[in-house]
Amino acid sequence: MSETQIPQSVTYQLLQEQFPGLNLSEAQGLLIALLCGESHDYFHNWLVEIEHIRFDEAELNQEILKILYEKTLAELNSEDFNLSLLLPEEPLEQRIEGFIKWCHGFSYGFGLSNELYEALDEDGRDYIRYIIEFSGLEQEQVVDELADEEDYLALEELIEFVRVGALMLYYHLKGRDREEVVVEEGTPQIH
Repeated sequence: MSETQIPQSVTYQLLQEQFPGLNLSEAQGLLIALLCGESHDYFHNWLVEIEHIRFDEAELNQEILKILYEKTLAELNSEDFNLSLLLPEEPLEQRIEGFIKWCHGFSYGFGLSNELYEALDEDGRDYIRYIIEFSGLEQEQVVDELADEEDYLALEELIEFVRVGALMLYYHLKGRDREEVVVEEGTPQIH
């Protein structure tokens, strides 16, 4: 049996090709929401919940999902605020779809626990309301409204708002004195 070799740097497109029945933007949104909660086995819980957002029965490469899990967790725990939302860079239509799917995954995952929402302050609750609103957007409508470069920059500002909001929510719910999970050295990273 040969080991799966994963390059040190993998693009979204290449990674998504490995999971034709799963939108990875949505899966990462779900993961981050789950990581905001309490669990003894976040990775296992994520795999269980992925089954509810998949649209085929193909076997999932758990090794790659584990790397994505560890990368996301390390970014959330980084003091550099370097969380990267797993979204396609282009074309624009796919980037918008990824953004909407990420928000859907996050709102789905966050909705699994009433205690999480109750633990939020008003700013956190507003953030969740925005995420739910974004998850209900229609891709075609957003593409039609992005007529020029200024509109495209507004989309990028929304993505940044969601990224920073996810970090702030995580920090708020976990507390600054949270126990950080260390990614093992030598684990291939997805960039």
